[in-house]
Amino acid sequence: MYQVLAIPIISAFIGYITNVVAIKLLFWPRQPVNCLAFELYGLLPKRRKDLARSIGAIVEEELLSLEDIFAHIDTPLVRESLVNKIMEIIRTRVADAVPGFVPGRIANLLGNSVDRVLRQEAEDIISQVMKASQLYLSEEIKIKGIVEEKINQLDIGQLEDMLRKVSSSELRFIEILGGVLGFIIGIIQIIILLVFPF
Repeated sequence: MYQVLAIPIISAFIGYITNVVAIKLLFWPRQPVNCLAFELYGLLPKRRKDLARSIGAIVEEELLSLEDIFAHIDTPLVRESLVNKIMEIIRTRVADAVPGFVPGRIANLLGNSVDRVLRQEAEDIISQVMKASQLYLSEEIKIKGIVEEKINQLDIGQLEDMLRKVSSSELRFIEILGGVLGFIIGIIQIIILLVFPF
């Protein structure tokens, strides 16, 4: 009778421990350990550079490209905001550059003329600058390289903590699932032993 109870409990324990060890081996050991004929090395520390490269490529190609960033920056609202800021700066500079002996009406006329020219030309200039910037930056800045470098700069402990924060409930579920599957396998073993006694 104790055997009948012991088999599913031992199987559940083995299943749980097996999954706990398997999850630990994702992160540990952080340095290679020679175990007789093979080398034991945690998956994350061992494949870190490959993972960083893959994550960088996924971010750039599927999540956040430079084109996406510029699509959010180069909008009518942003262009209008830039035009207003440029006009404010230029008006201040013109006001500072006009000598004090120039009558106020002439200074205002000059300021209004500058405003009018800027209103006509600034949006087109900003649009051209945005296009040129996008062209230049798309050749100079590689998002996947930045992401890859950032991941590789992280301490392996920080990387482990990040992954555990994101997936702690899923990892815990996998551990428990190992125990549940082990218990079910133990029940199946008992059924087999009862149906086919040796």
